Amino acid sequence: MTAVPRDHLEIPITAFGNLLPPDCARLADKMRSAFEGAVAPIVWFHGLRLEEGATIALGLAGDVEPIADLARFVPEAAESMRLYVDRRRFRPMIQFATAAPDTSPTLLGPALASLLDWTGSPWGLPGLSLIRTRWQSGESRAEEYDRIVMA
Repeated sequence: MTAVPRDHLEIPITAFGNLLPPDCARLADKMRSAFEGAVAPIVWFHGLRLEEGATIALGLAGDVEPIADLARFVPEAAESMRLYVDRRRFRPMIQFATAAPDTSPTLLGPALASLLDWTGSPWGLPGLSLIRTRWQSGESRAEEYDRIVMA
C-alpha cells in the first residue's frame, strides 16, 4: 500500500449525477464565490472503527462543522440551479479499508477498539476540489475539474 499525502486525501462531501460542461462551470462559479479565500478548516484523524458494510473508517476531528456547513450548502446551491445532487448526509470520516467478507467481527473488533483513541497530526484543508469521473475502457478515473483555494 502506498501512503497518500494529506493534501491529496479526499473528504467526500456529496456526489452529482451526470452534469453537462456548462452546469459544471456554473456550479464551480457558485462554489468559488461562496468559499474562495475562506479560512481553511484544520482537521486530524481520530480513531479507527468498523462501519456498516465491513468498512474500516478513520474518524475526522477538529473543524468538522465548517465541512458539514459546506455539505449542507452544496445541495442547496445545486437545487437552486436545478441540478440533481446525492443528499446522503456527510459523515466526518474517510474510508480506510474494507474487511474481507470472511473476517470475523469478533476478531476485528478488539483490534480496532485498541485504536479508538488514536489521534493523528492536524493539517489544514488546502481547498475544495470538484472531482469528475471519466470512463475509459470500462474503468473509472477521477480527475480534478476545478479547485477552490482556501486561505
